[in-house]
Amino acid sequence: MNNRIKIALTVIGVIIIVFIMIFLETSHRAGESYKEAEKSYQQGDYDMAIVWYGTVIRFYTPGSKLVARAKDKLFEIGELLEKRGDYKKASESYGEVVHGIYAVRSFYTPHKDWQDEASRRVKACKEKIKN
Repeated sequence: MNNRIKIALTVIGVIIIVFIMIFLETSHRAGESYKEAEKSYQQGDYDMAIVWYGTVIRFYTPGSKLVARAKDKLFEIGELLEKRGDYKKASESYGEVVHGIYAVRSFYTPHKDWQDEASRRVKACKEKIKN
């Protein structure tokens, strides 16, 4: 094998390893953030839970189940707060889904359907605040 091919294969190998390391680190951070979110949720600290679940969404990696769970929890918190009449906080919970997905989009937007539903709920909450 000539020297150019060896160099090219080495560069490709390093690039692959770096991508794997980034993927693993992002997945790990999402897991740690999810644990913190669950802890805040269990303690009834919905403000911090919203922040932590939003952080999980921002650590998006393709196929991550934690991102889907964080979205579900944010919708759950939003619905709970709406039932209590706290439309401002409910709007923040739904808004975290919207902003989290905007933060991770690149040449495509993952989970656009979630974002659309969350945007619809934010708008509904803001309407209720006005009235």
